[in-house]
Amino acid sequence: MSPKINAQISPQPCPHLAEFRRTSTKPFLALHSCLRIKPPGGRAALRRDPDEVPRCGACGLSSPSRLYACVTCAAVSCHSTSNAESSHAAVHAASMPPGHQIAVDVDRAELFCCACRDQVYDRDFDAAVVIAQIAASTLGADPPPAIPSSHPENLRKKRRVDYRPWAPDLRERALIGSCSAPIASDAADPSQDLPRGLRGLNNLGNTCFMNSVLQALLHTPPLRNYFLSDRHNRFFCQKRNNGDGDGGAAGKRNGGNNGNKNARICLACDMDAMFSAVFSGDRVPYSPAKFLYSWWQHAANLASYEQQDAHEFFISMLDGIHEKVEKGRRKPDSEGNGDCCIAHKVFSGILRSDVTCMACGFTSTTYDPCIDISLDLEPNQGVSNKMATATSNHSCNGEADCMNSSQYCGTSTLTGCLKRFTRAERLGADQKFFCRQCQVRQETLKQMSIRKLPLVSCFHIKRFEHSSTRKMSRKVDRYLQFPFSLDMSPYLSSTILRSRFGNRIFPFDGDEPDASDELCSEFELFAVVTHTGKLDAGHYVTYLRLSNRWYKCDDAWITQVDENIVRAAQCYMMFYVQKMLYYKATDKQVAS
Repeated sequence: MSPKINAQISPQPCPHLAEFRRTSTKPFLALHSCLRIKPPGGRAALRRDPDEVPRCGACGLSSPSRLYACVTCAAVSCHSTSNAESSHAAVHAASMPPGHQIAVDVDRAELFCCACRDQVYDRDFDAAVVIAQIAASTLGADPPPAIPSSHPENLRKKRRVDYRPWAPDLRERALIGSCSAPIASDAADPSQDLPRGLRGLNNLGNTCFMNSVLQALLHTPPLRNYFLSDRHNRFFCQKRNNGDGDGGAAGKRNGGNNGNKNARICLACDMDAMFSAVFSGDRVPYSPAKFLYSWWQHAANLASYEQQDAHEFFISMLDGIHEKVEKGRRKPDSEGNGDCCIAHKVFSGILRSDVTCMACGFTSTTYDPCIDISLDLEPNQGVSNKMATATSNHSCNGEADCMNSSQYCGTSTLTGCLKRFTRAERLGADQKFFCRQCQVRQETLKQMSIRKLPLVSCFHIKRFEHSSTRKMSRKVDRYLQFPFSLDMSPYLSSTILRSRFGNRIFPFDGDEPDASDELCSEFELFAVVTHTGKLDAGHYVTYLRLSNRWYKCDDAWITQVDENIVRAAQCYMMFYVQKMLYYKATDKQVAS
Protein backbone atom coordinates (compact mmCIF):
# COMPACT_ATOMS: atom_id res chain seq x y z
CA MET A 1 0.00 0.00 0.00
CA SER A 2 1.22 3.45 -0.76
CA PRO A 3 1.73 5.66 2.24
CA LYS A 4 -0.90 8.28 2.93
CA ILE A 5 0.21 11.85 2.49
CA ASN A 6 -1.47 14.44 4.69
CA ALA A 7 -1.05 17.68 2.79
CA GLN A 8 -2.91 20.86 3.55
CA ILE A 9 -4.08 22.36 0.25
CA SER A 10 -4.54 26.12 0.44
CA PRO A 11 -7.23 27.69 -1.79
CA GLN A 12 -6.12 29.44 -4.92
CA PRO A 13 -6.50 33.25 -4.92
CA CYS A 14 -9.37 34.70 -6.91
CA PRO A 15 -8.12 35.78 -10.36
CA HIS A 16 -10.83 38.43 -10.66
CA LEU A 17 -9.71 40.09 -7.40
CA ALA A 18 -6.07 39.97 -8.50
CA GLU A 19 -6.98 41.61 -11.83
CA PHE A 20 -9.12 44.20 -10.05
CA ARG A 21 -6.25 45.16 -7.73
CA ARG A 22 -3.78 45.29 -10.62
CA THR A 23 -5.87 47.77 -12.61
CA SER A 24 -6.89 49.98 -9.65
CA THR A 25 -4.48 52.10 -7.63
CA LYS A 26 -6.76 52.61 -4.61
CA PRO A 27 -9.58 50.13 -5.17
CA PHE A 28 -11.42 50.45 -1.85
CA LEU A 29 -10.87 54.13 -1.06
CA ALA A 30 -14.44 55.10 -2.00
CA LEU A 31 -15.90 52.54 0.41
CA HIS A 32 -14.25 53.93 3.56
CA SER A 33 -16.82 56.70 3.96
CA CYS A 34 -19.68 54.21 3.63
CA LEU A 35 -18.61 51.88 6.45
CA ARG A 36 -21.09 51.89 9.35
CA ILE A 37 -20.55 50.07 12.65
CA LYS A 38 -23.63 48.53 14.24
CA PRO A 39 -23.59 49.18 18.04
CA PRO A 40 -25.07 45.86 19.32
CA GLY A 41 -22.19 43.65 18.22
CA GLY A 42 -19.72 46.03 16.62
CA ARG A 43 -20.35 44.47 13.18
CA ALA A 44 -19.55 46.47 10.06
CA ALA A 45 -22.06 47.24 7.32
CA LEU A 46 -22.08 49.30 4.12
CA ARG A 47 -24.47 52.26 3.98
CA ARG A 48 -24.25 55.62 2.18
CA ASP A 49 -26.76 56.91 4.73
CA PRO A 50 -27.28 55.43 8.22
CA ASP A 51 -31.07 55.16 7.59
CA GLU A 52 -30.75 53.76 4.09
CA VAL A 53 -32.58 50.49 3.27
CA PRO A 54 -30.65 48.91 0.38
CA ARG A 55 -32.59 47.10 -2.34
CA CYS A 56 -31.66 45.10 -5.40
CA GLY A 57 -31.54 47.34 -8.49
CA ALA A 58 -32.97 44.58 -10.69
CA CYS A 59 -35.86 43.17 -8.65
CA GLY A 60 -36.28 45.78 -5.90
CA LEU A 61 -36.11 43.21 -3.09
CA SER A 62 -34.27 43.80 0.17
CA SER A 63 -34.61 40.24 1.56
CA PRO A 64 -34.24 37.28 1.92
CA SER A 65 -31.29 37.14 -0.51
CA ARG A 66 -27.91 38.64 0.25
CA LEU A 67 -27.31 42.09 -1.22
CA TYR A 68 -23.97 43.08 -2.72
CA ALA A 69 -22.72 46.50 -3.84
CA CYS A 70 -20.35 46.62 -6.80
CA VAL A 71 -17.09 48.30 -5.78
CA THR A 72 -16.75 49.88 -9.24
CA CYS A 73 -20.21 51.37 -9.91
CA ALA A 74 -21.92 50.91 -6.49
CA ALA A 75 -24.85 49.04 -8.09
CA VAL A 76 -26.71 46.91 -5.52
CA SER A 77 -27.68 43.39 -6.65
CA CYS A 78 -29.03 40.32 -4.89
CA HIS A 79 -27.60 36.82 -4.75
CA SER A 80 -29.35 33.72 -3.44
CA THR A 81 -27.21 30.97 -1.93
CA SER A 82 -30.05 28.42 -2.09
CA ASN A 83 -30.88 29.03 -5.77
CA ALA A 84 -27.79 29.27 -7.95
CA GLU A 85 -29.78 30.60 -10.93
CA SER A 86 -31.21 33.52 -8.93
CA SER A 87 -28.24 35.87 -8.84
CA HIS A 88 -28.64 39.36 -10.19
CA ALA A 89 -25.13 40.06 -8.89
CA ALA A 90 -23.72 37.45 -11.29
CA VAL A 91 -25.83 38.86 -14.14
CA HIS A 92 -24.51 42.35 -13.39
CA ALA A 93 -20.89 41.11 -13.40
CA ALA A 94 -21.37 39.24 -16.69
CA SER A 95 -23.01 42.19 -18.47
CA MET A 96 -20.40 44.75 -17.41
CA PRO A 97 -16.76 45.14 -18.48
CA PRO A 98 -13.94 43.61 -16.36
CA GLY A 99 -13.67 45.09 -12.84
CA HIS A 100 -17.33 44.73 -11.91
CA GLN A 101 -16.98 41.18 -10.59
CA ILE A 102 -15.91 42.28 -7.09
CA ALA A 103 -18.68 43.40 -4.72
CA VAL A 104 -19.20 43.98 -1.00
CA ASP A 105 -21.88 42.45 1.23
CA VAL A 106 -23.86 45.49 2.39
CA ASP A 107 -24.83 43.89 5.74
CA ARG A 108 -21.51 42.22 6.63
CA ALA A 109 -18.92 44.36 4.81
CA GLU A 110 -17.27 41.26 3.35
CA LEU A 111 -15.83 40.96 -0.16
CA PHE A 112 -17.59 38.73 -2.69
CA CYS A 113 -16.69 37.69 -6.22
CA CYS A 114 -19.84 37.61 -8.35
CA ALA A 115 -18.11 35.58 -11.08
CA CYS A 116 -16.75 32.90 -8.71
CA ARG A 117 -19.88 33.22 -6.55
CA ASP A 118 -17.78 32.94 -3.39
CA GLN A 119 -16.34 35.12 -0.67
CA VAL A 120 -12.83 36.45 -1.25
CA TYR A 121 -10.30 37.93 1.12
CA ASP A 122 -8.20 41.08 0.78
CA ARG A 123 -5.88 42.18 3.59
CA ASP A 124 -6.13 45.90 2.86
CA PHE A 125 -9.93 45.83 2.81
CA ASP A 126 -10.15 43.90 6.08
CA ALA A 127 -7.59 46.22 7.66
CA ALA A 128 -9.83 49.21 6.88
CA VAL A 129 -12.85 47.44 8.40
CA VAL A 130 -10.90 46.41 11.49
CA ILE A 131 -9.69 49.95 12.13
CA ALA A 132 -13.24 51.28 11.74
CA GLN A 133 -14.56 48.70 14.22
CA ILE A 134 -11.89 49.41 16.83
CA ALA A 135 -12.16 53.17 16.49
CA ALA A 136 -15.96 53.02 16.86
CA SER A 137 -15.65 51.13 20.14
CA THR A 138 -12.94 53.34 21.65
CA LEU A 139 -13.84 56.86 20.51
CA GLY A 140 -16.76 58.82 21.93
CA ALA A 141 -18.93 57.34 24.66
CA ASP A 142 -18.10 54.32 26.73
CA PRO A 143 -19.21 50.95 25.35
CA PRO A 144 -22.74 49.81 26.26
CA PRO A 145 -23.15 47.85 29.48
CA ALA A 146 -24.24 44.70 27.64
CA ILE A 147 -21.42 42.27 27.01
CA PRO A 148 -21.39 41.17 23.34
CA SER A 149 -20.56 37.58 24.20
CA SER A 150 -23.79 37.29 26.21
CA HIS A 151 -25.79 37.09 22.96
CA PRO A 152 -26.72 33.57 21.84
CA GLU A 153 -24.76 33.82 18.60
CA ASN A 154 -21.54 34.48 20.49
CA LEU A 155 -21.86 31.86 23.20
CA ARG A 156 -18.89 29.51 23.32
CA LYS A 157 -19.33 25.78 23.60
CA LYS A 158 -18.04 24.56 26.93
CA ARG A 159 -16.91 21.08 27.66
CA ARG A 160 -18.86 19.77 30.63
CA VAL A 161 -16.92 17.78 33.20
CA ASP A 162 -19.08 15.68 35.49
CA TYR A 163 -17.92 15.46 39.09
CA ARG A 164 -17.64 11.91 40.32
CA PRO A 165 -16.87 11.27 44.01
CA TRP A 166 -13.87 9.04 44.57
CA ALA A 167 -14.28 5.64 46.21
CA PRO A 168 -11.29 3.34 46.97
CA ASP A 169 -11.03 -0.05 45.27
CA LEU A 170 -9.85 -3.24 47.02
CA ARG A 171 -6.15 -2.51 46.51
CA GLU A 172 -6.49 1.06 47.76
CA ARG A 173 -8.50 -0.11 50.78
CA ALA A 174 -5.64 -2.44 51.71
CA LEU A 175 -3.08 0.34 51.37
CA ILE A 176 -5.20 2.70 53.45
CA GLY A 177 -5.62 0.10 56.17
CA SER A 178 -1.91 -0.78 56.37
CA CYS A 179 -0.24 2.58 55.76
CA SER A 180 -2.47 5.12 57.51
CA ALA A 181 -4.20 5.81 60.80
CA PRO A 182 -7.78 7.07 61.24
CA ILE A 183 -8.20 10.79 61.77
CA ALA A 184 -9.70 11.75 65.09
CA SER A 185 -13.23 13.08 64.75
CA ASP A 186 -13.92 16.72 65.53
CA ALA A 187 -16.98 15.57 67.45
CA ALA A 188 -14.70 14.67 70.35
CA ASP A 189 -14.51 18.38 71.10
CA PRO A 190 -18.06 19.75 71.01
CA SER A 191 -16.80 23.32 71.42
CA GLN A 192 -15.12 23.17 68.03
CA ASP A 193 -17.51 23.28 65.09
CA LEU A 194 -14.96 24.24 62.44
CA PRO A 195 -13.94 22.39 59.26
CA ARG A 196 -10.69 20.45 59.32
CA GLY A 197 -7.69 22.59 58.42
CA LEU A 198 -9.18 25.81 59.73
CA ARG A 199 -6.63 26.96 62.30
CA GLY A 200 -5.64 30.41 63.49
CA LEU A 201 -2.19 31.89 62.82
CA ASN A 202 -0.43 33.90 65.51
CA ASN A 203 0.63 37.44 64.70
CA LEU A 204 4.42 37.59 65.03
CA GLY A 205 4.58 41.38 64.98
CA ASN A 206 2.76 43.22 62.16
CA THR A 207 2.51 39.98 60.18
CA CYS A 208 -1.23 40.08 59.45
CA PHE A 209 -0.32 40.63 55.80
CA MET A 210 1.40 37.23 55.80
CA ASN A 211 -1.29 35.42 57.80
CA SER A 212 -4.07 36.63 55.51
CA VAL A 213 -2.36 35.34 52.36
CA LEU A 214 -1.29 32.07 54.01
CA GLN A 215 -4.88 31.34 55.06
CA ALA A 216 -6.00 31.72 51.45
CA LEU A 217 -3.18 29.51 50.15
CA LEU A 218 -3.72 26.83 52.80
CA HIS A 219 -7.26 26.39 51.48
CA THR A 220 -6.55 26.71 47.76
CA PRO A 221 -7.90 23.33 46.50
CA PRO A 222 -5.11 22.42 44.00
CA LEU A 223 -2.37 23.64 46.35
CA ARG A 224 -3.91 21.85 49.34
CA ASN A 225 -4.24 18.58 47.41
CA TYR A 226 -0.66 18.88 46.18
CA PHE A 227 0.96 19.18 49.60
CA LEU A 228 -1.39 16.84 51.48
CA SER A 229 -0.72 14.11 48.90
CA ASP A 230 3.02 14.36 49.71
CA ARG A 231 3.99 15.63 46.28
CA HIS A 232 6.67 17.76 47.94
CA ASN A 233 8.17 15.85 50.85
CA ARG A 234 10.29 18.19 52.96
CA PHE A 235 12.44 15.39 54.39
CA PHE A 236 13.41 14.02 50.99
CA CYS A 237 13.93 17.54 49.66
CA GLN A 238 16.29 18.59 52.46
CA LYS A 239 18.17 15.29 52.35
CA ARG A 240 18.66 15.50 48.61
CA ASN A 241 19.76 19.14 48.52
CA ASN A 242 21.91 19.24 51.68
CA GLY A 243 23.50 15.79 51.31
CA ASP A 244 24.14 15.51 55.03
CA GLY A 245 22.41 12.22 55.74
CA ASP A 246 19.32 11.61 57.80
CA GLY A 247 20.67 13.21 60.92
CA GLY A 248 21.66 16.41 59.20
CA ALA A 249 18.31 16.66 57.46
CA ALA A 250 16.41 16.10 60.68
CA GLY A 251 18.56 18.63 62.46
CA LYS A 252 17.83 21.27 59.89
CA ARG A 253 14.09 20.64 60.10
CA ASN A 254 14.30 21.09 63.85
CA GLY A 255 15.55 24.60 63.36
CA GLY A 256 19.32 24.18 63.72
CA ASN A 257 21.78 24.34 60.86
CA ASN A 258 24.60 22.73 62.90
CA GLY A 259 27.04 25.30 61.65
CA ASN A 260 26.44 24.49 57.98
CA LYS A 261 26.30 27.84 56.18
CA ASN A 262 25.32 26.15 52.92
CA ALA A 263 21.99 24.93 54.33
CA ARG A 264 19.38 25.52 51.66
CA ILE A 265 16.24 27.55 52.44
CA CYS A 266 13.18 26.07 50.73
CA LEU A 267 9.82 27.83 51.01
CA ALA A 268 8.06 24.77 49.58
CA CYS A 269 9.44 22.67 52.46
CA ASP A 270 8.13 25.21 54.96
CA MET A 271 4.75 25.17 53.22
CA ASP A 272 4.75 21.37 53.50
CA ALA A 273 5.43 21.62 57.24
CA MET A 274 2.69 24.23 57.62
CA PHE A 275 0.12 22.08 55.80
CA SER A 276 1.00 19.15 58.05
CA ALA A 277 0.56 21.27 61.16
CA VAL A 278 -2.65 23.02 60.08
CA PHE A 279 -4.40 19.84 58.95
CA SER A 280 -3.23 17.79 61.94
CA GLY A 281 -6.47 18.45 63.81
CA ASP A 282 -4.86 20.67 66.45
CA ARG A 283 -6.95 23.80 67.07
CA VAL A 284 -4.29 25.77 68.98
CA PRO A 285 -3.19 28.77 66.86
CA TYR A 286 -0.07 28.01 64.83
CA SER A 287 3.01 30.25 64.68
CA PRO A 288 4.54 30.36 61.15
CA ALA A 289 7.90 31.59 62.47
CA LYS A 290 9.99 29.17 60.38
CA PHE A 291 8.20 30.24 57.19
CA LEU A 292 8.66 33.93 58.06
CA TYR A 293 12.39 33.39 58.57
CA SER A 294 12.73 31.55 55.25
CA TRP A 295 10.82 34.29 53.45
CA TRP A 296 13.10 36.89 54.97
CA GLN A 297 16.08 34.99 53.58
CA HIS A 298 14.48 35.04 50.13
CA ALA A 299 13.31 38.70 50.22
CA ALA A 300 15.98 40.43 52.28
CA ASN A 301 14.68 43.90 51.29
CA LEU A 302 11.38 43.11 53.07
CA ALA A 303 12.92 41.53 56.17
CA SER A 304 11.56 43.70 58.98
CA TYR A 305 8.77 43.83 61.53
CA GLU A 306 7.06 46.65 59.67
CA GLN A 307 3.70 46.22 57.98
CA GLN A 308 4.09 44.97 54.38
CA ASP A 309 1.71 44.78 51.45
CA ALA A 310 -0.19 41.48 51.21
CA HIS A 311 -0.11 41.46 47.41
CA GLU A 312 3.64 42.09 47.36
CA PHE A 313 4.11 39.23 49.81
CA PHE A 314 1.96 36.94 47.63
CA ILE A 315 4.07 37.64 44.53
CA SER A 316 7.36 37.35 46.42
CA MET A 317 6.37 34.09 48.11
CA LEU A 318 5.28 32.37 44.88
CA ASP A 319 8.45 33.59 43.23
CA GLY A 320 10.46 32.07 46.08
CA ILE A 321 8.70 28.70 45.76
CA HIS A 322 9.29 28.71 42.00
CA GLU A 323 12.94 29.69 42.30
CA LYS A 324 13.87 27.13 44.96
CA VAL A 325 11.90 24.24 43.45
CA GLU A 326 13.24 24.83 39.95
CA LYS A 327 16.85 25.02 41.19
CA GLY A 328 16.42 21.79 43.12
CA ARG A 329 15.01 19.77 40.23
CA ARG A 330 17.57 17.23 39.07
CA LYS A 331 15.56 14.15 38.19
CA PRO A 332 12.07 14.95 36.89
CA ASP A 333 10.53 11.78 38.32
CA SER A 334 12.48 11.61 41.59
CA GLU A 335 10.49 11.22 44.78
CA GLY A 336 9.30 14.30 46.59
CA ASN A 337 10.19 16.96 44.01
CA GLY A 338 6.63 17.56 42.82
CA ASP A 339 7.45 17.06 39.11
CA CYS A 340 7.09 20.80 38.38
CA CYS A 341 6.71 24.19 40.00
CA ILE A 342 3.38 24.00 41.81
CA ALA A 343 3.16 27.80 42.15
CA HIS A 344 2.93 28.35 38.39
CA LYS A 345 0.94 25.18 37.80
CA VAL A 346 -1.85 26.55 40.02
CA PHE A 347 -1.76 30.33 39.52
CA SER A 348 -0.07 30.94 36.17
CA GLY A 349 -2.09 32.13 33.17
CA ILE A 350 -1.25 33.87 29.90
CA LEU A 351 -2.27 37.39 28.86
CA ARG A 352 -2.52 38.47 25.25
CA SER A 353 -1.73 42.03 24.15
CA ASP A 354 -2.78 43.28 20.69
CA VAL A 355 -1.36 46.59 19.45
CA THR A 356 -3.01 47.72 16.19
CA CYS A 357 -1.65 50.44 13.93
CA MET A 358 -4.29 53.11 13.29
CA ALA A 359 -2.88 53.82 9.82
CA CYS A 360 -2.55 50.41 8.16
CA GLY A 361 -4.21 47.98 10.56
CA PHE A 362 -1.07 45.94 11.25
CA THR A 363 -1.43 44.12 14.58
CA SER A 364 1.46 43.11 16.82
CA THR A 365 0.55 40.37 19.30
CA THR A 366 2.55 39.43 22.39
CA TYR A 367 1.92 36.87 25.13
CA ASP A 368 2.99 37.35 28.74
CA PRO A 369 2.65 34.93 31.68
CA CYS A 370 0.96 36.20 34.82
CA ILE A 371 0.14 34.77 38.24
CA ASP A 372 -2.49 37.39 39.07
CA ILE A 373 -4.38 40.27 37.46
CA SER A 374 -4.22 43.76 38.96
CA LEU A 375 -7.40 45.75 38.30
CA ASP A 376 -8.19 49.45 38.54
CA LEU A 377 -11.46 50.44 40.13
CA GLU A 378 -13.98 51.82 37.68
CA PRO A 379 -13.84 55.61 37.34
CA ASN A 380 -16.49 57.70 39.05
CA GLN A 381 -19.30 59.08 36.93
CA GLY A 382 -18.36 62.62 37.81
CA VAL A 383 -14.74 62.49 36.71
CA SER A 384 -13.59 63.72 33.34
CA ASN A 385 -13.18 61.57 30.25
CA LYS A 386 -9.44 61.96 30.51
CA MET A 387 -9.50 60.21 33.87
CA ALA A 388 -12.02 57.62 32.69
CA THR A 389 -9.78 56.48 29.85
CA ALA A 390 -6.62 56.15 31.92
CA THR A 391 -4.53 53.12 31.19
CA SER A 392 -4.98 50.09 33.42
CA ASN A 393 -1.22 49.55 33.67
CA HIS A 394 -0.78 52.11 36.43
CA SER A 395 -2.22 52.47 39.91
CA CYS A 396 -3.68 55.88 39.05
CA ASN A 397 -3.44 58.54 36.39
CA GLY A 398 -1.48 60.95 38.52
CA GLU A 399 -4.22 63.59 38.66
CA ALA A 400 -4.80 65.21 42.00
CA ASP A 401 -8.52 65.63 41.32
CA CYS A 402 -8.90 61.91 40.85
CA MET A 403 -7.45 61.27 44.27
CA ASN A 404 -9.83 63.74 45.84
CA SER A 405 -12.95 62.42 44.12
CA SER A 406 -12.21 58.72 44.50
CA GLN A 407 -12.70 58.64 48.24
CA TYR A 408 -16.01 57.19 49.51
CA CYS A 409 -17.99 57.76 46.29
CA GLY A 410 -19.12 55.53 43.48
CA THR A 411 -19.51 51.77 43.32
CA SER A 412 -17.44 49.47 41.14
CA THR A 413 -18.06 45.86 40.15
CA LEU A 414 -15.53 43.14 39.48
CA THR A 415 -17.07 42.40 36.09
CA GLY A 416 -16.90 46.10 35.23
CA CYS A 417 -13.22 46.20 36.18
CA LEU A 418 -12.55 43.16 33.98
CA LYS A 419 -14.41 44.78 31.08
CA ARG A 420 -12.29 47.89 31.52
CA PHE A 421 -9.13 45.77 31.68
CA THR A 422 -9.94 44.00 28.39
CA ARG A 423 -11.37 46.89 26.38
CA ALA A 424 -9.41 48.56 23.57
CA GLU A 425 -7.74 51.85 24.40
CA ARG A 426 -6.04 54.43 22.24
CA LEU A 427 -2.45 55.08 23.29
CA GLY A 428 -1.31 58.67 23.58
CA ALA A 429 0.85 60.55 21.13
CA ASP A 430 3.86 60.04 23.42
CA GLN A 431 3.37 56.25 23.19
CA LYS A 432 3.50 55.86 19.43
CA PHE A 433 4.28 52.35 18.27
CA PHE A 434 6.82 51.60 15.54
CA CYS A 435 4.82 49.84 12.83
CA ARG A 436 6.81 47.23 10.93
CA GLN A 437 4.55 47.65 7.93
CA CYS A 438 4.58 51.47 7.79
CA GLN A 439 8.21 51.62 8.98
CA VAL A 440 7.40 54.74 11.04
CA ARG A 441 5.93 55.42 14.47
CA GLN A 442 2.14 55.54 14.35
CA GLU A 443 -0.76 56.03 16.75
CA THR A 444 -2.02 52.68 17.97
CA LEU A 445 -4.84 50.93 19.78
CA LYS A 446 -4.02 48.41 22.51
CA GLN A 447 -6.26 45.67 23.85
CA MET A 448 -5.59 43.12 26.57
CA SER A 449 -7.28 39.74 26.84
CA ILE A 450 -6.78 36.44 28.65
CA ARG A 451 -5.17 33.82 26.48
CA LYS A 452 -5.06 31.01 29.04
CA LEU A 453 -6.94 30.71 32.32
CA PRO A 454 -5.15 29.39 35.42
CA LEU A 455 -6.57 26.80 37.78
CA VAL A 456 -6.89 29.54 40.42
CA SER A 457 -7.44 33.18 39.39
CA CYS A 458 -6.20 35.84 41.80
CA PHE A 459 -7.49 39.39 41.33
CA HIS A 460 -5.69 42.27 43.01
CA ILE A 461 -7.58 45.56 43.40
CA LYS A 462 -5.42 48.67 43.17
CA ARG A 463 -6.47 50.50 46.33
CA PHE A 464 -3.23 52.38 46.97
CA GLU A 465 -2.73 55.48 44.83
CA HIS A 466 0.54 57.33 44.42
CA SER A 467 0.53 60.92 43.16
CA SER A 468 3.75 62.25 41.65
CA THR A 469 2.22 65.73 41.57
CA ARG A 470 1.44 65.91 45.29
CA LYS A 471 4.25 63.53 46.26
CA MET A 472 1.93 61.59 48.50
CA SER A 473 0.08 58.28 48.68
CA ARG A 474 -3.34 57.36 49.96
CA LYS A 475 -5.80 54.50 50.03
CA VAL A 476 -8.99 54.32 47.94
CA ASP A 477 -11.87 53.21 50.17
CA ARG A 478 -14.47 52.76 47.43
CA TYR A 479 -16.76 49.75 47.58
CA LEU A 480 -16.39 46.91 45.06
CA GLN A 481 -19.15 44.42 44.32
CA PHE A 482 -17.88 40.94 43.50
CA PRO A 483 -19.82 37.76 42.62
CA PHE A 484 -19.43 34.40 44.32
CA SER A 485 -19.64 32.70 40.89
CA LEU A 486 -17.73 34.22 37.97
CA ASP A 487 -17.80 33.39 34.26
CA MET A 488 -14.50 34.34 32.63
CA SER A 489 -15.48 33.50 29.04
CA PRO A 490 -16.29 37.15 28.08
CA TYR A 491 -12.68 38.12 28.80
CA LEU A 492 -10.95 35.34 26.84
CA SER A 493 -8.98 36.26 23.73
CA SER A 494 -11.12 34.05 21.50
CA THR A 495 -14.39 35.60 22.71
CA ILE A 496 -13.19 39.20 22.43
CA LEU A 497 -11.71 38.77 18.96
CA ARG A 498 -14.70 36.86 17.61
CA SER A 499 -17.20 39.40 18.93
CA ARG A 500 -15.18 42.26 17.44
CA PHE A 501 -14.05 40.90 14.10
CA GLY A 502 -16.60 38.17 13.37
CA ASN A 503 -15.32 35.58 10.89
CA ARG A 504 -12.48 37.71 9.56
CA ILE A 505 -9.09 36.04 9.56
CA PHE A 506 -7.15 39.29 9.73
CA PRO A 507 -6.56 39.43 13.52
CA PHE A 508 -6.08 35.65 13.77
CA ASP A 509 -3.30 35.46 11.14
CA GLY A 510 -0.66 32.98 12.32
CA ASP A 511 -2.38 32.46 15.67
CA GLU A 512 -2.61 29.05 17.25
CA PRO A 513 -5.87 27.49 18.52
CA ASP A 514 -7.36 28.86 21.71
CA ALA A 515 -5.45 27.58 24.73
CA SER A 516 -8.50 27.89 27.01
CA ASP A 517 -10.96 25.77 25.03
CA GLU A 518 -10.25 22.69 27.13
CA LEU A 519 -10.44 24.48 30.47
CA CYS A 520 -13.48 25.48 32.45
CA SER A 521 -14.23 29.22 32.31
CA GLU A 522 -16.58 29.17 35.30
CA PHE A 523 -15.00 30.00 38.67
CA GLU A 524 -16.09 29.95 42.31
CA LEU A 525 -14.93 32.35 45.00
CA PHE A 526 -13.28 30.68 47.99
CA ALA A 527 -11.12 33.36 49.66
CA VAL A 528 -11.22 37.15 50.07
CA VAL A 529 -8.37 39.18 51.60
CA THR A 530 -9.56 42.52 52.94
CA HIS A 531 -7.75 45.62 54.18
CA THR A 532 -9.18 48.05 56.71
CA GLY A 533 -7.68 51.27 58.00
CA LYS A 534 -5.23 53.66 56.44
CA LEU A 535 -2.31 53.12 54.13
CA ASP A 536 0.35 53.04 56.84
CA ALA A 537 -1.81 51.77 59.73
CA GLY A 538 -4.13 49.09 58.41
CA HIS A 539 -5.05 45.49 59.13
CA TYR A 540 -5.55 42.47 56.87
CA VAL A 541 -8.29 39.88 57.38
CA THR A 542 -9.22 36.85 55.26
CA TYR A 543 -12.68 35.40 54.67
CA LEU A 544 -12.71 31.70 53.69
CA ARG A 545 -15.51 29.77 52.06
CA LEU A 546 -15.45 26.20 53.37
CA SER A 547 -18.31 23.70 53.10
CA ASN A 548 -20.40 26.55 51.68
CA ARG A 549 -19.96 28.54 54.91
CA TRP A 550 -17.93 31.69 55.42
CA TYR A 551 -15.29 32.03 58.16
CA LYS A 552 -13.38 35.12 59.22
CA CYS A 553 -9.65 34.52 59.82
CA ASP A 554 -8.32 37.42 61.90
CA ASP A 555 -4.83 36.19 62.82
CA ALA A 556 -5.38 33.71 65.68
CA TRP A 557 -9.16 34.22 65.87
CA ILE A 558 -11.52 32.16 63.68
CA THR A 559 -15.25 32.96 63.65
CA GLN A 560 -18.13 32.02 61.38
CA VAL A 561 -19.83 34.97 59.65
CA ASP A 562 -22.78 35.59 57.38
CA GLU A 563 -22.16 35.94 53.65
CA ASN A 564 -23.58 39.48 53.71
CA ILE A 565 -20.64 40.53 55.88
CA VAL A 566 -18.29 39.18 53.21
CA ARG A 567 -20.13 41.01 50.43
CA ALA A 568 -19.86 44.28 52.37
CA ALA A 569 -16.13 43.85 53.07
CA GLN A 570 -13.52 46.06 51.44
CA CYS A 571 -11.85 43.43 49.26
CA TYR A 572 -8.19 43.76 48.32
CA MET A 573 -7.43 40.32 46.86
CA MET A 574 -9.90 37.69 45.65
CA PHE A 575 -9.19 34.04 44.88
CA TYR A 576 -11.39 32.12 42.44
CA VAL A 577 -10.96 28.42 41.64
CA GLN A 578 -12.25 26.63 38.56
CA LYS A 579 -15.74 25.36 39.25
CA MET A 580 -14.91 21.75 38.37
CA LEU A 581 -12.32 21.80 41.19
CA TYR A 582 -14.66 23.33 43.75
CA TYR A 583 -16.21 20.93 46.27
CA LYS A 584 -19.70 21.82 47.47
CA ALA A 585 -21.05 21.30 50.95
CA THR A 586 -23.13 18.31 49.80
CA ASP A 587 -20.04 16.37 48.69
CA LYS A 588 -19.40 14.30 51.79
CA GLN A 589 -17.33 11.18 52.18
CA VAL A 590 -19.26 8.00 52.87
CA ALA A 591 -17.79 5.83 55.60
CA SER A 592 -16.91 2.37 54.39
